[in-house]
Amino acid sequence: MDLSHCTHLIIVCCHAIYLGGPTKGASEDEWLIESFQKGETPTYTQHVKAGLELLDGDPEGFLVFSGGATKKDRTALTEGESYLNLAKDNSLFSFNVPPSQIHPEIHAVDSYQNVLFSLLHFRLVTGVYPRRISVVTHEFKRRRFMEWHFPALGLRPVFSSSTSTVRVIGINPPEEIAPLEGLLAGEENSGIGLWRNDPYGVLGELAAKRRKRGWVGGMERGVFVGVGLEGVVEELVCWDGDGGRGLGGWKGCPGLSGFVRDLLVRRWGLRDNRDEVREIVYVIRESFVFV
Repeated sequence: MDLSHCTHLIIVCCHAIYLGGPTKGASEDEWLIESFQKGETPTYTQHVKAGLELLDGDPEGFLVFSGGATKKDRTALTEGESYLNLAKDNSLFSFNVPPSQIHPEIHAVDSYQNVLFSLLHFRLVTGVYPRRISVVTHEFKRRRFMEWHFPALGLRPVFSSSTSTVRVIGINPPEEIAPLEGLLAGEENSGIGLWRNDPYGVLGELAAKRRKRGWVGGMERGVFVGVGLEGVVEELVCWDGDGGRGLGGWKGCPGLSGFVRDLLVRRWGLRDNRDEVREIVYVIRESFVFV
């Protein structure tokens, strides 16, 4: 089916694996979750509904449930496929949406990969890059996306409009299930606090988290190399942190040294220095709003 009319990428970040069952996700027993996620499965269902609602309101939308096989010791099912199964088991929660515009993304194991891999899936399926991106996730992770993940991909969040080029729809668990104070403290220590020093998740603790969730170095080559993506995109996806030596500004990532540096320095007149250029790692198309 031709999906070239789609311009709006809607990403639902997955956090667990729905296994199926008679209650169609209402019972926590039908989910694979970690101990700290107890009581949160209704929130994951709310994330699914939020993504479907966005698609229902936009005929040019393209919904991606993003999440890989993070629990391979217990199931081969991916988070993305399981969320799609949840939607199907519940008759798409009665939303009037085209099934052809709902896809799973089955490789991402962290929030940065949720955005990047969904973006590339959109490109491979539709033949173009999206003009708008909406991310459904937890509200307490909003700053992580707005201040780090979007800028790491050359996307500038616009805070003043519901039609911004990139935006976050945040839904937290109820306060009685997961108090906000604790969520924010955990995000500072183990979330945004780590991404500040490692925007691509290739070093130290973030790389270790990926491995724990089933990511194996080199997997990206089998998924995104030689499938029709631009060469600079392949370089960005495959960048491993300059051999572990750190970020190093635009010089650290080969995908930046040509494409991005040319656009930023020559076409937009930004100075050729680390402080300005490192904020924009990759610019996908002129239809985006740039940092």
